[in-house]
Amino acid sequence: MSSRIRFIPALLAIAALFLVVSGKSSAATGARTLPRPAPAWLTPQLKQQVIDAGAKGKQLPMDTLNTECPGFAQAGVSAAGCIVAPAGCTANFIFSDGTSYYIGTARHCVNKVGDHLIMQVDTTTLADVGTVVKMTSGEGEPGNDFSLTKIDPAVAQKWGVNPAVPLAGGPKGAYTACDPQPVEYYGHGYGVAVGQGKLEGGLAAVWHPDGFGWEGFGAPGDSGSAVLLADGRAAGDLTHLIVYVPGYSPMDFAGTRITKIFSVIGSGIKLVNADGSTTTTGPATCDTGSPTG
Repeated sequence: MSSRIRFIPALLAIAALFLVVSGKSSAATGARTLPRPAPAWLTPQLKQQVIDAGAKGKQLPMDTLNTECPGFAQAGVSAAGCIVAPAGCTANFIFSDGTSYYIGTARHCVNKVGDHLIMQVDTTTLADVGTVVKMTSGEGEPGNDFSLTKIDPAVAQKWGVNPAVPLAGGPKGAYTACDPQPVEYYGHGYGVAVGQGKLEGGLAAVWHPDGFGWEGFGAPGDSGSAVLLADGRAAGDLTHLIVYVPGYSPMDFAGTRITKIFSVIGSGIKLVNADGSTTTTGPATCDTGSPTG
């Protein structure tokens, strides 16, 4: 464990180099998002074939798909699943209104309401899992970066819906307080010397009603990842590498809190826990501010 911790500063530098060419940045905040472009092999013609295939999906050679979605992937429309288009990102949580299922990712991973969300649903299959129905207003500011896709019922029936985040043991409810907390997240970002499709962790010390920040690691493609406390409670999503953002620095990363996400999705939609039960909550009532004051 100690050798892994010593490597983190070097890996953060590597990630920053990748973000120069692949991340979206905000000069106003000094933050960078962590998507990848949709893969070059996903031509407009192939994308249309995936959409036209409906719930059946489109099979691809395993080697082709694994260049974009490396590492372990759960079958079905899954929490922390690999998103290929509109951008290379990671899904976060599964939600439900009691009748339909939904899946979240970062706002900057999609373009608009009505976008088709294309995901890996098994080791060789891409599917159009549904369309974006809700999103935050911002293009991607920390604490304002979430989108919700309604899962096509035919896709859910054929492939299944899996709310459990790989290797993380959650979600198990939602976190609404503001104490420093260890966090973990599974993303499909990758780069030089970075494990591909991996569980990462850190320490979250900044908690606002809409966003939160932590020290840790991430890479392009991790955008949208579900962030959990060590005990499995949902914290929010991963959206930004922090260069300098008032209220978040000196944390390395930031995301949209689950309390803000609930306000975006509306009162009728709940978080689906790993065991199939559901959770909702009101807004956070505390705010740590910035550790630097």
